[in-house]
Amino acid sequence: MSRVLQISAAASDRPRAHRIEFFLACMFVYLSPMNVFMVPTFFFTASDGFACLCLLAMISHHSLNLRPLGPGTFLWVIGLVTMVGALFISSLAAGVPVRGLILVGQYLFAFLVVPLILLTRSRKETNILLKVFLASILTVVLHGIYVIHFVGETNTIFVSGSGRLMGLVRRINAGGYLMAFTIPIVFSMMHARLIHPLLASISIALLVYGVILTASNTALSGLVFGVAIYFIMSANFQRIFIAGTLSVLAIGVLSFTDPHTILPEIFQRRVLAGLESGDINEAGTFSDRLLLIREALQLAGDTIWLGVGADQFRVMSQYNLPVHNTYLLLWTEGGLISLFGFVLMMMGIALLIVYAWPIERARPAAKAAIATTVVFLIIINSSTHIYGRFVIIPIFISLAPLAAALREEYRNGGRPTHART
Repeated sequence: MSRVLQISAAASDRPRAHRIEFFLACMFVYLSPMNVFMVPTFFFTASDGFACLCLLAMISHHSLNLRPLGPGTFLWVIGLVTMVGALFISSLAAGVPVRGLILVGQYLFAFLVVPLILLTRSRKETNILLKVFLASILTVVLHGIYVIHFVGETNTIFVSGSGRLMGLVRRINAGGYLMAFTIPIVFSMMHARLIHPLLASISIALLVYGVILTASNTALSGLVFGVAIYFIMSANFQRIFIAGTLSVLAIGVLSFTDPHTILPEIFQRRVLAGLESGDINEAGTFSDRLLLIREALQLAGDTIWLGVGADQFRVMSQYNLPVHNTYLLLWTEGGLISLFGFVLMMMGIALLIVYAWPIERARPAAKAAIATTVVFLIIINSSTHIYGRFVIIPIFISLAPLAAALREEYRNGGRPTHART
C-alpha cells in the first residue's frame, strides 16, 4: 500500500516538475540572443545557465528524448562526432589540446544540448517556444531602436563608434543575421495561425528596420534570400498578387521619396552607397575578407587529413585574423574530415525536413525551416566558428514544429504519407 502511495505521489509531482523544466526552456530561448549577460572570461551566458538547468531537470524526471531530429538524428550525431573529433585530433597534433577541448565543448553544447532541449517538445510547447523566440528578437530590436533614436548612443556596448547597432546581442553582423533568420519563421507562424496577421506585419517591419540599423550587407542579403525562398515555396495567385501590389506600392513610394532622408546615415554609407554605385568595395569589408579566403584556400591543400588545430588559423595568418568563412575555417583547423562531418549534420536536418514535408499541418514550418537553413548556409560563408547558441537557435526553433509533428504522426500509429506502402 505504501508503495502505491509513493508511486501516486511521484506521478502527481511530475506535472509540476515538467512545468518548471518548460519554464527553464522558455528562459533559455528568451535570453539566447542577449549576450550582454555573459561571463567575462569565456563564452557562457545566462541563457546557457538556464539550458544547463533545463537539461538537468529533463534528466532527473526521465523526459530526455535521445532522437531530437527523428530520422535525421543518426546522421546528425555521426556528423557532429566526426566534426569535433577531427578538430580535437588536429588540436592534439598541433600541440594545443586545451584550445581543442574548449572548441569541442562549445560545439557539443550548441549542437547536442540545444536540440535535446528544443526539438523534443509537444506541439503546444513548441508553439509557445516560437512565440517566446519572436518576443526575444523583438525585444532586441526595440531596445536597439531606443538606444539609437531616443538615447542617441554611440561607441558603447550597444552601439559601435560608427553608429551600427550591436544591441543586446553584442555582435553587429550576428544581430542582423538573427533578425533575418526570424522573418521566415514569422511568416510560417502567421500561415499556421499562431499569431495575428497584423502582429506579424508589425513584427516583420521591426525586424527589417533592425537589419537596417545593423548596416550589415550579409544580413540584408540573407533577409532577401530568406523571404524569396519562403515565398517561392508558398506561391499561389493570391500571394503573388499581394506581393506584386506591395512591390509596386513600395517602388512608387521610393520614387517620390529620397532614401537619404529616411534611412540611418550608417546604412547609407555602408550599404546604400555600394548598392547605388555597384562597387562592392564600398559595401562593407568584402575585399578584406577575400584576402583571408585566399589565404585559407592556399592552406587548405595541406590540411586534407589533419588541420592546424583549434583557433590556430589566426596564429598562422599574416593578418592575425580567422578566415570569415565557416567552411574554410573547419577545413583548415580540423581538416577536410571536420568539414565532411558538418555536411553530414546538414544532411540530418534535410532528412528531418523531407520526412515532415508530407504532413499538411507542418508544411508552413517546413518552408520556414528550408528558408532559414538555406540562409544560414549562405551566411556562414562570412562567419567564423558558429558555436554561439544565439546564432543556431533560430535553426532549431524552425525545425521544432517538424519534429513535434513527426512524433505525433508516429504516436498516432501513422507514418508520413510518403512512407506508407
